Amino acid sequence: MSKARYIILIVCAMLCSCEKVMEFDIEDSDRMVVVNALPSTDSLLFVNITYSRFFLDNQPFTAVTDATVSIDVNGTTMASTGRDGANYLFGYTATAGDTLTLHVSTPGRPDIIGGTRVVPLPDMLPPLAEIDTLQPITAGEITFTLTDPAEMTNYYYIYLEERDSGTRWNVWKEKWDTIDTVRHPIFTCLNTEITNPEVNAIEGFMDYFTGILFTDRDIDGQSYETTLSLMMLKDTAEHPLQREYTLIVEALSPEAYAYTKEVMAAHGMASYFAEPARVYSNLSSGIGIFAAIARRQYPLTFTYKEAEEGGKAKVVISTQKGVKPSSVSASRRSR
Repeated sequence: MSKARYIILIVCAMLCSCEKVMEFDIEDSDRMVVVNALPSTDSLLFVNITYSRFFLDNQPFTAVTDATVSIDVNGTTMASTGRDGANYLFGYTATAGDTLTLHVSTPGRPDIIGGTRVVPLPDMLPPLAEIDTLQPITAGEITFTLTDPAEMTNYYYIYLEERDSGTRWNVWKEKWDTIDTVRHPIFTCLNTEITNPEVNAIEGFMDYFTGILFTDRDIDGQSYETTLSLMMLKDTAEHPLQREYTLIVEALSPEAYAYTKEVMAAHGMASYFAEPARVYSNLSSGIGIFAAIARRQYPLTFTYKEAEEGGKAKVVISTQKGVKPSSVSASRRSR
């Protein structure tokens, strides 16, 4: 056989590939029951129950429709009042101090049980909002004082929601578009005690956050002032943009803290080769979470106007429900 033929055979062998297709046939009986419920102090409870899904399957999760679901509230049993798809509904809103136990039964499977306790919210003064509209990029600050309950470990999650309504210039269509959107704005925290929170900095920008998750390790029993700083684009007087911010403060049960920490860490993974995250679960069988959250919302509305004499910008502030909105003048701040 000539040398040329050997070369041709080697090249053909290198170009050939073997492939074996593995088929998976997973019945519902082989899937786990997934239970997710986060009782909170500002909404009615619902318990989401689905079957787990194979990691290569991109179809929607399948609802469990034959479960029997109840909760014990301080020893008193409450049954589900109905079902909407995968959500089992309850006429219950969490109250600080409540001890909760969840029971889920599905035919042919072990019962699922989980427990949590609703922790009290910290005392807070109404937040003060100031904003400087004298620069192309405006600097806004939201300052509030949190009084941490003493002699107990407390867990907090603080974040903002922003609603934009008005008009914005569309550079592609060269016209003004009407908008109404909600998002979680990025901010910095100006306080040294919580500038290194657990796991929620924006990747590549370690001092910028969409939320701060932290414990009271360094502020136990103290009244603590916190300032969140935002950077926002200035809008034209001809087409003003109304921005409505909501400051959201959550006091987390230990279960909610562990769950939130691991979910945020999983979302922050930058490497595609990282090991799959194992998110915290506190259920006796199956997988999922049953964890209480005490939540308080403080609406803040900033209306941008032209600068007044003396280098000040007029700001309209609306604090939490029951506090009358007021108009203040915010001095320009040096950076």
